[in-house]
Amino acid sequence: MNASQLFKILTFIILQVGIIFPAHSVIISQENFKTHLRLALDVEKSQVQINKEDNSLRIKTLDKNLFNKMSEDLSKISINKNYFSDLSYIPSKTNGVNEVKISLKDDSIELFSFYKEKENEYVLDFWINQDLVVTKKAAVQKKPKVIKVAAAPKVKKKKTVIKSKKIEKKITASMEVVDPEKIMSEHGHKGYRDFRYGASDIWDYKAFIPPLESAVNLKIKGPDYFFEVKNREFSDSDKKEAHLQLSINFYKDEKWGLMTRSIDLYEKKYGKDKYRELHDFMKATSMIKNVIKKTIKPDMGKPTPILNKDGEQIGVEEPVNASDKGVFAAAMSLLQNVIDRTEDYELKRACMQYILQYNLDNNDYIKAMQSAKELYVAATEQFDDEMIIRSSRVILYSLAHLKQVKKMKEFLSNKAVIRVLPSQEGDAYIGYVNLLNKDLDLVITTYETNKKSYTKPVHPSILYNTAGAYFRQAKYEKAIDLYDAFTAQYSYTDVAGNAFLRIALSYDLLDKDPAKVLKLYETAINKSVNPKVRVEAKIRYVGYRVARKLNLDSNDLETLSFLDSSQIEKKVMQREERKLLWLVRLRSMLSQEKYDDALAYLSSIPLDTMSTIERRTYNADGAEVVLGLIKKAYLDENYSRAVKVWEVFKNKYNEKVAASPYLRFIVSDSFLKLGLNTSHEVAFKELQNMKGGQIRTFPKWVKIHKDLSVDEYIGELELTKALVNKDWKLLGRLLEDGKARKNVNYNYYKGLVSFNNKEYDKAVSYFESLLVKPNLKNILNPNQSLKMLTTYSEALFQSNDQARFRKNAMALVGDLRKNNSKKYQDAIERIEYLVIESLSSEGKVDYETLHTRSVEFLNEYKKTDYRDRVRLLNGIALINTSRVDEGKQLLEELVNANETPEYIKGLARSELSSLVLRNKQL
Repeated sequence: MNASQLFKILTFIILQVGIIFPAHSVIISQENFKTHLRLALDVEKSQVQINKEDNSLRIKTLDKNLFNKMSEDLSKISINKNYFSDLSYIPSKTNGVNEVKISLKDDSIELFSFYKEKENEYVLDFWINQDLVVTKKAAVQKKPKVIKVAAAPKVKKKKTVIKSKKIEKKITASMEVVDPEKIMSEHGHKGYRDFRYGASDIWDYKAFIPPLESAVNLKIKGPDYFFEVKNREFSDSDKKEAHLQLSINFYKDEKWGLMTRSIDLYEKKYGKDKYRELHDFMKATSMIKNVIKKTIKPDMGKPTPILNKDGEQIGVEEPVNASDKGVFAAAMSLLQNVIDRTEDYELKRACMQYILQYNLDNNDYIKAMQSAKELYVAATEQFDDEMIIRSSRVILYSLAHLKQVKKMKEFLSNKAVIRVLPSQEGDAYIGYVNLLNKDLDLVITTYETNKKSYTKPVHPSILYNTAGAYFRQAKYEKAIDLYDAFTAQYSYTDVAGNAFLRIALSYDLLDKDPAKVLKLYETAINKSVNPKVRVEAKIRYVGYRVARKLNLDSNDLETLSFLDSSQIEKKVMQREERKLLWLVRLRSMLSQEKYDDALAYLSSIPLDTMSTIERRTYNADGAEVVLGLIKKAYLDENYSRAVKVWEVFKNKYNEKVAASPYLRFIVSDSFLKLGLNTSHEVAFKELQNMKGGQIRTFPKWVKIHKDLSVDEYIGELELTKALVNKDWKLLGRLLEDGKARKNVNYNYYKGLVSFNNKEYDKAVSYFESLLVKPNLKNILNPNQSLKMLTTYSEALFQSNDQARFRKNAMALVGDLRKNNSKKYQDAIERIEYLVIESLSSEGKVDYETLHTRSVEFLNEYKKTDYRDRVRLLNGIALINTSRVDEGKQLLEELVNANETPEYIKGLARSELSSLVLRNKQL
């Protein structure tokens, strides 16, 4: 391995404090079935060429990065010996074809391959031809001499071992150094966390009752809207008719007072005759219109805003005066009297329609149904289909609100109703009640049975409520189809926004393409006229784009403004939306790793008002907030803060959810680093007790740098304790005992032990193995990385290859400088000093380079402990580069300075003496 390959990895190890790197998305995966074995290649079809030649499969690509990823994935797969005998990797020496060769076990292995266009995935299915195997076995039985070759399987195994060594060499030669940061940046669920991490609360929407049009707006219209009082035709001698016409004239001129007095005079003079119903109608109309057309209304408190469909305020509605309600009730009583007495169907119908609308507006469905039945009977007698339809719909509407399915079915079986109402309308009302009663199977069965007979467009309530039933049963694909049909035809309805949002949520739950899901949420925001739906859509949008996204950018963070609701949105928000807002705001902070802000916000959420199940969600997120705070302090080596946060919050959040071995590990290690051995032992014992217990698997907001089992965490702590105590013998024994533990950082600790034992070449080998193939489940923390790299530099310095040391050391310094962290300055200074020593120790010293490096070092590090030593080497370099006077002066300064160490003075005197001798010889 050359130096350029080796130090491609250094940036990963040091660059960032506490960054954890997930593994790259797998290119090749293997799946074992009972009947066959499958390899799946997640690649574009044009990127690879796959050929089967005899007993081998060749996967070729021009893409070097793709080849490296495939090679890495295959190196991690335990190949199935029933199908494969060998793997080899053939990289291109130029920019040509790279090839992965899979040798099949024998000619009984057959391949069936196809490409999934939608998933961009090659599928390679390997089958064993059992007939061929049986034939071969039979052939073997017919040749008994072959049976003598009992060692044949062993020979084959030896061959396999030899081949595996060759494979290993090929892998080493072809694969570049693994960069975990790059691998982890490509990992993840399409770059997003799963649905549980976002706006995960879902609630049922109300069933959509078939829309019932209002017959009249009672706020601006009176009963005269339905019935015109006509002028009378009479002779001049008919005083009775003339008096009646006078009352009608006052009525038409809206001179209500004069009209009332005229009617009273008429009744005193002529009595309550056949015109009584007409008089009562005019009186009722005058009373109602006198209320709705008042120009001055009493102040009843704060006015109610009137909103348009977009939720914008267009005016105010004054509260209804209590006396006005009484006037309206009295007018309704008069109209009912008219209904009871009159033989005039037109007048009766007008009064019935008005009373009917009055009862509907007051949500009095029992009275509305009674009024509708009365109208239905009267309309049936007069063969008035318009009123039969109207009254039938009101009856169904009222029965639906009263959840009277049986009575609805009885009513719908009436021949007159069947004649005037479409069958879909009856199904729509029954479907509404069934959904209201949560009889989801009944809603769906009714639709599936009748859908072929429904004429288009299908009734909006049938589409919407059936879609809702599918959604509640998690049949999201079917729900999407019906919601799409609903929005395509009925986008003008009030519940269209709900449908748009349910479509987006269904795509989300089905784990569809993130770009598509986000676009659907945007559609729900833009097309929802209902502010309540719009605010939910905005919260879910932020939950997906911010809380769930793994790598956030400035555009993502800008969408956080969606969580700041308008005044209208705040007014319509109910408990569900508020809880969803709290959850998404908290999780957006977690996603941004703003743990201090998240902790402060969490304390402001009223958890005491929630149910136990609801609180559990926030407690689980709170436990991750605490973990984030402790982890940050731990990686910053602020161990006292780490244990303080643990002691303060462990009972509040962590004890209420499943335990995190990683958290217990860093707490125990923090106690160890602080020298608090008693507390360390307590925490260590708690970690040991977690074996077999409930381990936290969700949520996992905090990226952990050591993703180990409980046993492996315990082993890591035992190694760390031995290292802290500098008990190298114990550390060595523990390493040998725990060597089988694949996730222990064996090479790291072994390198440190080798260095302490002055086995520098071994130390270099262990550290370079770690650099080439780091354990992605047990990444070194920044302090360990620094210790490893500095020790590696020291070990390399002690080796014989000084040129290699300098090349690697300067590459390391370059990476350390990019990090721009103060904690690395001492390491940089030490390595640059060792480079100068390395230059001076060569058999043939490059004094010009030694002088240049020395001057640069002295200029940068004014107060370095190596100052006198570097000045000495610089003096020697000056003497040997024909700048004798400068060198001599520098050496004399070292000799004469009181603060110069004695051994430096001795070396300087020796150099000066050598210079005098050379001058004498000259």
